[in-house]
Amino acid sequence: MGLTTNWRIARPGLWIGGALVLALVVGAVIGIVFTTMTVEAQANRSFSAGSGMVLNFIKADQTSSFENVMRKVSSELKGSDNADRQRQGEGWKVYRAQEPGAGNSVLYVWFIEPAVSGADYAVSAILNECCVDEVQQIYQQFSESFAGGQQIINLSRLPGF
Repeated sequence: MGLTTNWRIARPGLWIGGALVLALVVGAVIGIVFTTMTVEAQANRSFSAGSGMVLNFIKADQTSSFENVMRKVSSELKGSDNADRQRQGEGWKVYRAQEPGAGNSVLYVWFIEPAVSGADYAVSAILNECCVDEVQQIYQQFSESFAGGQQIINLSRLPGF
């Protein structure tokens, strides 16, 4: 009877100790996954026509974050060892509209001319290539700056204009 009583007294401590060990193991696995994960929030952004335009609706109080990320992307593209990425950086222009956007947002327009055929213009893909150590932080700044989404437009130039 004494052995059974001791087991019943010790059992809650074993459950708590086992739960703590399990929590530590799960926490370690989650920590490893999050520190080695890349940003996959954007689908491939490529242009099938010779030129493209993207409308970006940004929160009025987040314009500096958005602009900082775009400067980083531009710098990384233009300084890349990859010739296609360099061409992307040269053809990618960013403009800020003077008029307020929908819902008092700030409209930023990307003009991409010429578009590099088959190249991925997704900010997440570019950050995954160039900024491995800080990709999560930079992409979070980028994604949190949006008041709405993006509208991607493939453009074909009309002959004679």
